[in-house]
Amino acid sequence: MADEIKKNNKHLINAPAGSGKTTYIRNQLKSICINKPESRILCITYTNRAADELKKNLESANITVSTIHSYINDLISPFYSHKEVLDLYCEMYAEKINERIANVTNDEHIKKSNQYYTEKYGKLTEKTVHENLLEISYGETPFTSLYTGKLSHDDLLMFANKLIKRYPVLLKKIGDKYNYIFIDEYQDTSSYVLDIFYDAVKNRENVQIYLFGDRMQQIYRNYDGSFEGKLKEFDTSDRLEVNFRSIGKIVSILNNIYNDSSFEQQPTESNANVVPDIEPHVIISSNVPESIYTLQKKFPKILVLYLMNKEKYEEIGAKNLYDAYRGMEAYTFGRKYSPTDILSDMSNDNPDILMKFLFLLNNVIGLYIDKNYGMVISICKKEIKYFDSSQFKIKKHADKKSIKNKFDKIIEIYEKDGCLIREVIESLFDNGFIPEKVKNDFEENIEYQKVLDIEMKEVSNLANYLSMPHISTQHGVKGESHTSVIFVASDNGNTPNVRMYPFFELWSELEFSLPQFEELFYSYKKIIEEVEKELGMKVSKLTAKTHNKNEKNKTILSKYSKQVLEKYQGNLLFEALCKEDFIAYLKKPNVKNVQKIFKITEIEGILTAYKLFYVGCSRARKNLIIMVEKNKIMNFKEKFVDKAKKIGFTVLS
Repeated sequence: MADEIKKNNKHLINAPAGSGKTTYIRNQLKSICINKPESRILCITYTNRAADELKKNLESANITVSTIHSYINDLISPFYSHKEVLDLYCEMYAEKINERIANVTNDEHIKKSNQYYTEKYGKLTEKTVHENLLEISYGETPFTSLYTGKLSHDDLLMFANKLIKRYPVLLKKIGDKYNYIFIDEYQDTSSYVLDIFYDAVKNRENVQIYLFGDRMQQIYRNYDGSFEGKLKEFDTSDRLEVNFRSIGKIVSILNNIYNDSSFEQQPTESNANVVPDIEPHVIISSNVPESIYTLQKKFPKILVLYLMNKEKYEEIGAKNLYDAYRGMEAYTFGRKYSPTDILSDMSNDNPDILMKFLFLLNNVIGLYIDKNYGMVISICKKEIKYFDSSQFKIKKHADKKSIKNKFDKIIEIYEKDGCLIREVIESLFDNGFIPEKVKNDFEENIEYQKVLDIEMKEVSNLANYLSMPHISTQHGVKGESHTSVIFVASDNGNTPNVRMYPFFELWSELEFSLPQFEELFYSYKKIIEEVEKELGMKVSKLTAKTHNKNEKNKTILSKYSKQVLEKYQGNLLFEALCKEDFIAYLKKPNVKNVQKIFKITEIEGILTAYKLFYVGCSRARKNLIIMVEKNKIMNFKEKFVDKAKKIGFTVLS
């Protein structure tokens, strides 16, 4: 229990999907409030929704519940106008600011932005940006506004870490204030944040920190592995061992996939002997779409989990929206949010200001078309972040008529064939419903230009789909439970890097667990970073000139290749995935062979597939089916079938 005296003040609690983590944390908070009412508690969650869930019926003034970004912003925002902070910002972003000023690609949107800045301040140089920057801020956006110092989601965390490293006195604001710190979903928490809290509680016996989460759900690259050494200092003796979600047969399969007794779960007594409608199955199919269709006829409400998105967004009628967000750097694989996260969240938790607004606008327009005028006015007056609430004040009948006339003009634009998002936003501004600042936030953002030129109908199509979803895509693999689930196995060689069938082949051959795989991944990744630092370039960029004719580089690569073979001698995973390539290079050190070594992509792709497979299976409460393409497993079909049966599946071929 959290209210007990602990010698080690750092704790890591494994909390797999379905383990009742939220209930557990709430009970710990209540226990502390009862037994140690003077204690001050900080709870850090991943989303506003999770924060609201934790706060239910917890009325103690000593409990602070906040999202990561909100808390970090509150921690450092009092110093946003300090000279030292402004100097640090300009120091950190000088290179990017100069690149934007130079605009060597002659990007039209950057050009317009630069012209706007010049018109406002007289000239645009790194020096003028520094001089005119009076305060930085957190923009709650995926992109940092370099000239105005408005930090993005990711940059806020990085900047806070750098600021606190430089001025560690800021850590006292954490360590002196709280006795207990709870961090939820630690596996998706940036190392920048984990570092801050680790330093805040270090050598402070009066502060206990608890990290909750599940390494199997660590699908994104928010966590880069740099905190691994410090994680080993955490006490892991407490764990959540009961799965409240799934029936006994599925829990058994999950335990067998994890393959580590220290992470084993038990079903609840009421779920232990529940008989599924269909036994857990692996279906090896030569026509996957047809097999899925057959199952959907039998189980109309079955959830289909696809790893790939493009085809699904085409079905929805929102392909261009997906392509536009997929092309944004802020939502590339490994960042905090994926395109699917942005395009599947109609709540206020959506981190993308444009998509959040478009979902809101779609709702408002729908209500207006349905003549639900009272609700329209109420929403527009409430959502002051986007709408000019003064435009929706009604004192006399003429005010109602004026608002209706303006809305009618907007609806006329909206209902026009091929109406673009840009045109609707312009119409909202022209009619005074949104202020210029909101319009500029959208139109001056380079990353949003492709979105603005997409038809508004795609937003409507997407919203309609999300209101009654029957298909979950890619990172939707990670989420709420469902009675019946079909997990559709597939590879992706681009982004995200998912190698499901190579994982199945390796899994059919070897016995391994997540900790074993992660240990190889993070240590090997660190070696690659050391190699490339010494080379001064990426191994993948080596050419005949920089390799064959460069004895220094060959010596470096040969030295590290021997070290790697020695370090991982007897490591079955390394031997299966990498060993032969290193031996081949040492025998014949040429460009062709060097391109095969010191590569993380294969290990990363298989590890990601391993996690997605586990997490996808964990979504099922009662019925679980794995759909596999027959031609993808022909070379190892017999071993794959044996492995699937061994862990608890019935196999149909």
